[in-house]
Amino acid sequence: MANIAVLLFPGSNCELEALRACKRVGMNTKLVRWNENEADLSAFDGFILPGGFSYEDRGRSGIIASKEPIFGKILEEANKGKPLIGICNGAQMLVELGVIPGVSIRKLDMALAWNERIKDGKILGTGFYNDWITIKNDVTPGRCAFNNFPKGTTIRIPIAHGEGRYTTQIPELLEEMIKGEQTVFRYSDEQGNCTNEFPVNPNNSAHNLAGVCNTNGNIMALMPHPERTEIGDPIFASMKEYIEQKKYTHIERPKMVTGWNEKSVTPYEEKPDYTFLISLIITDNEERTIEQAFHRIGFDDLKLKKSVYVGMNLEKTPEGIDIEKSLLETIIRSNEIMNSNKEMVSITTKDGRKFRYDNAKGIVPDTAEASGTKTNLLVLDPDNYTGKGIAQSLKKRYPTLGVKEIRRGLQWNVTSSKPLAEIIDAHLLHNPHSAEVYSR
Repeated sequence: MANIAVLLFPGSNCELEALRACKRVGMNTKLVRWNENEADLSAFDGFILPGGFSYEDRGRSGIIASKEPIFGKILEEANKGKPLIGICNGAQMLVELGVIPGVSIRKLDMALAWNERIKDGKILGTGFYNDWITIKNDVTPGRCAFNNFPKGTTIRIPIAHGEGRYTTQIPELLEEMIKGEQTVFRYSDEQGNCTNEFPVNPNNSAHNLAGVCNTNGNIMALMPHPERTEIGDPIFASMKEYIEQKKYTHIERPKMVTGWNEKSVTPYEEKPDYTFLISLIITDNEERTIEQAFHRIGFDDLKLKKSVYVGMNLEKTPEGIDIEKSLLETIIRSNEIMNSNKEMVSITTKDGRKFRYDNAKGIVPDTAEASGTKTNLLVLDPDNYTGKGIAQSLKKRYPTLGVKEIRRGLQWNVTSSKPLAEIIDAHLLHNPHSAEVYSR
């Protein structure tokens, strides 16, 4: 009988569903925790990375877990041809590891980015979404270890994720994946039509992608949750059949080289009317977790300080300091950009004046001096749907403020003896297929 390891990380919450799904189709299962460094993974026939919120999705979903040492052992077994499926958060880990889609020698070819719900060209929402959706097997039966049933078969299963939008900056990659039948599962309606808009495509994923396999077909990143319903059992039954047929072959990763190169870090040239840098009053757990992940991979002396960046432009400049202070206080007290009970903010105007916000006094001059010689890296989503959403809400609630546009991102204050290029290339601060990074 097939023996499957279900890998458990801090924050995983779908491991029991994965265990039950395997048992329903006749496979033995065992939980293996992320820190069981002495575990003999060679004793298992296949592996499941279940869903959840590993490390609370700090940084971005799956990135911290993907740096754990146990993945060295997992991929060693997968490279023998053993099946490995990552579901939801597990899919995010596989994409961040670079094994999905695995068609080039680069570290990362894709990202699972922030969801976008789009219909008739309009943005209905972004971020976390859960519902029942339909996926279709869109390639040859048995193309991978998880689709040994007729092409065109539709399966009704749940989704529950915030970052599930497959995207890439490599123009020819998607065409290569379609040609190689790596685009295994696609979002469709119940008749199998892959309409590229919400709700059929729940996250605006490229090519309606729901599940992608590697070139050899033994590794799968799948965003929806087949383990949560018996309707999804054919995917696990296919895994069992693959193991029983002993389709294990040693895998050599292909070396497709394209003309795309990751964008280099350039200075951020935009100077908004007001720049808000927002940080937590208490310890920022995301900041600490990412810093510790850097330490684990060899950046021993690296230190991080995180701020939320908000750049705001107005239709016209306020006339007089009192009007300006009233405008800034209204924006902060709206709770659209921050929560003043747990966050503090420094504000810089386009002409270089600095303010801070005090809960009792409101907007006051900021006389603090900048210290140290540190590198500031600004990470921005090119689509900027979060910033657009904040601006849209402020315009509706406070039309007299004259808010024109808002750009939102993260600013990382970095100190390290390592070269900046190495820090960027670790991809802990950004995935180049879903975000851009600038110096400030």
